[in-house]
Amino acid sequence: MKKILYVIIGICAIYLIMCLFGPSKIKVERSIDIKTSSVEDLQHHLADFKLFHDKWSPWTKRDPKMKTIYSGVCCEPGSSYRWESELDSVGKGTMTFNKFTADSVLMTLSFDGMGDNELYFITKPFNNGTINVSWGVIFDIGFFGRAPMIFINMDKIIGGDYESGLAKLKQEIETMPTAASASYQIEELSWDAKTYYGVKTKTTFDKLAPFFGQSYGKIGAAMKKAKVEMMSAPSAIYFSYDEKTMTTEAAAVMQVPNGTKLDGVEKFDIPSGKVLKIAYYGAYDKSANAHYAMDAYMKDKKLIQSFVLEEYVTDPMTEKDTAKWLTNIYYLVK
Repeated sequence: MKKILYVIIGICAIYLIMCLFGPSKIKVERSIDIKTSSVEDLQHHLADFKLFHDKWSPWTKRDPKMKTIYSGVCCEPGSSYRWESELDSVGKGTMTFNKFTADSVLMTLSFDGMGDNELYFITKPFNNGTINVSWGVIFDIGFFGRAPMIFINMDKIIGGDYESGLAKLKQEIETMPTAASASYQIEELSWDAKTYYGVKTKTTFDKLAPFFGQSYGKIGAAMKKAKVEMMSAPSAIYFSYDEKTMTTEAAAVMQVPNGTKLDGVEKFDIPSGKVLKIAYYGAYDKSANAHYAMDAYMKDKKLIQSFVLEEYVTDPMTEKDTAKWLTNIYYLVK
């Protein structure tokens, strides 16, 4: 009996020693060059879990009947993709988008019962119109799981899947219509100088809606006091809009006749000039593709943006169907 106990203790001791020498982290990474000029557009495609599952995931083909659940708003922190498959080679887990950086898309990969791991894409543009994309994962190995990893080659097991996935991504991106050719009609217009009054702030995206609600009430009160009629729908001027930090410098504004003076709110004089316009129909938080279309159009035409103005024509309190909400998007350019 003692011999058996000694054998068990010896085996445990050897296992613990192996755990000491086993890897605490394992990294698997593959890269590919993709012909596309916009890092921002590419990063958004990489963060689009629906596109990943439908078009280039190497595991979708392996189990096209797997159960999938998408949560949150695409490309916003916290959005996620969950899959559940009966196949051991696919398994069950969740991918969660964390944030964009200047050269990366950062995510968390969680396999059921195995904890969280770092998932990332690194984008490196070249002057020849291509972007090198590296797709990698860093597995965090718990102490008691390190011994087996001495004998398991994760790079060999999943490296091929990463290679085939990137090959499908390359094909998808290089055959994808550019944003400029999307179904948005872009008008080039000239407008006269305009006067707006409003409230300006620097804030995060999630705080914009309450800021606008409070500010429009304040502007409306100032206009009522001065007996001034607004000349357009409630609008917003965006001076900066950073999707990587999820912050913006913006002003909730209303247009008034030139020469008007209001107390308690800030004046914004918009000069005459050339503008681009898109009449966008849909929910406010789904307008990203319209702005990508503007970006592509300006790049094609070699135009430089001064600022962005959105005019919220439809009152969401009276029209509940978001598909009918009209937002006129204006880019003042030169």
